[in-house]
Amino acid sequence: MLRAIKSIKQIIPSNQDLDNMMEIFKDMMNHCIRIGIKENCSTLKRMSMLSYHELRNYDIMSSYKICAISQACGILSKYKKEFKKNPNAKMPYVTKPYITNCYNIKHNNSLLTIPFKYHNPINILLNNHTQKILSNPALRVRSFTITALNISICISKEVEMIECTKIVGIDRNLRNVTCGNDESVTFYKTNKLLSIKQNTIYARSGFKRNDNRKKKQFYKNMQNRMQNRTKQFIHKISKKIVDNAVETKSMIAFENLKGIRKLYRKGNGQGKNYRRKLNGWQFYELQRQVEYKALWEGIPVVFVDPKRTSKLCPICGCRVQEDKKNQRKLMCINCKKSMDRDVLAAMNISYKAWSRFTHARDDTGEAKCSIFEEPMTESKLVIRIVDVSKCISSRSR
Repeated sequence: MLRAIKSIKQIIPSNQDLDNMMEIFKDMMNHCIRIGIKENCSTLKRMSMLSYHELRNYDIMSSYKICAISQACGILSKYKKEFKKNPNAKMPYVTKPYITNCYNIKHNNSLLTIPFKYHNPINILLNNHTQKILSNPALRVRSFTITALNISICISKEVEMIECTKIVGIDRNLRNVTCGNDESVTFYKTNKLLSIKQNTIYARSGFKRNDNRKKKQFYKNMQNRMQNRTKQFIHKISKKIVDNAVETKSMIAFENLKGIRKLYRKGNGQGKNYRRKLNGWQFYELQRQVEYKALWEGIPVVFVDPKRTSKLCPICGCRVQEDKKNQRKLMCINCKKSMDRDVLAAMNISYKAWSRFTHARDDTGEAKCSIFEEPMTESKLVIRIVDVSKCISSRSR
């Protein structure tokens, strides 16, 4: 049994008591950050010993003081990592007020009760969607985070992992996400993500008003709108991938693309527009959404080395050649087969993940014919193309 975690977010009305608590919580975090920088500490135990008694003058319950110390430790830990890369990194300081807590949380039907003062809690009215999810007795409310506009409720449940019989490889590309194995392959079109990015850039370039305050506000609104539209689109893709994996009892395999941004830095001999396009690629957001949704359904997710996934034939393991007339097609000289480069990559990712459990490949990751009961033929492979922009979005995520 594993513990799966996700969050529910809903809009809440303004509350003066909550606003005051958020300001106090922000001040406590900044106080702890100053102590941590002065004493050069970022561990929770030492930070608690140094700062807990310093927070006695703040008029707030002790559970919030503990959470403020924990949040400050996380901020300082992140700052230390940035400082190693860049000694001129900006000193951390919390500007936006928020509050988080994981103690004494209760909910019954339509109300979420959070601690405010002793014997005087605050009740937050939940909407129908949140009530429906929290009505499940198998779920447990672990914590909450309140900002100026909404509340995010963290929930968890114990999940029994599904015994998978197949593995699905996912190849993330700029214009599509290819998901499949040697039986079937599905293309999820992501052209709309590029158009969203380009439309945002075009709209920002059309702002001509000579007012820096309005300009920053306009840029911020456009950036938030772009991020919301992008996440909503990726939610559709990730939900379809996980639903298909549950239906076919398939494990999900990704390429480990850690450090790929280093390939598209300034000075690598690439154009500005090319680097902007590749660095705007939301590959990690898709991975993050698929990971937590798959764990929530009991589907395991594994990662494989991306080396040579687009250069080896998935049938015989020989190196493939590129078609000069059609660069999308790759040809294997040994077995005389040709296929789309994204289909080939998805199949190789699936086989690499499978080899981790069957040891059917050698150390180089090249395919061996012994992993198949019979050779794959073109008639066995089913390829589907899905236009995600035309799919109806689901509220349950």
